[in-house]
Amino acid sequence: MSINKAFSHDCIILDACCIINLYASQQMRAILGSIPKTISVATYVKDYEVLSIYSGPIENVQDEHELIDLQPFIEEKLLFLADIETDFEANTYINFAQKLDDGEAITGAIAINRNWAIATDDAKSIKMFQSNASQIAIVSTLDLVKYWADTEKPNNDIILNALLNIRVRGKYAPHRDHPLAKWWQKFM
Repeated sequence: MSINKAFSHDCIILDACCIINLYASQQMRAILGSIPKTISVATYVKDYEVLSIYSGPIENVQDEHELIDLQPFIEEKLLFLADIETDFEANTYINFAQKLDDGEAITGAIAINRNWAIATDDAKSIKMFQSNASQIAIVSTLDLVKYWADTEKPNNDIILNALLNIRVRGKYAPHRDHPLAKWWQKFM
């Protein structure tokens, strides 16, 4: 996964897991604002898959949920909506939907047919997209977060808090083989 390869594409489309993790970080605005490319999400993913994050107190975070509201990011033009528009995209979606959830299949169909990069943390999706479109860059939540940390240089406490929120509120931690696992562990 390389963020620089993703920047060779016109757009990066975020899968549900990345949206949830970025929203959970409580730094989504800053992270999206640091990326020098258009960032999109499939309307289906926005409407049906990224519904809430845990928001209770840190010691019992699952007690409460916060609804994910992407509208402010859309209004600020930090995030754009994308829909399947062509027969090619629809056919690709149908093929992917046989093995992936609808949101992942739609995201992949849009990205592959428009030559956009994909941001996802889902191993099954990554494997499928790599085998069907090796020219498409695939990045993870951590690629986006690390890019923000490297370019905007927030203090380490802000980075730690963002990563802790991703782990606790988004319920995500990278696999030990993830290229940025050591960077994650440095903060945890």
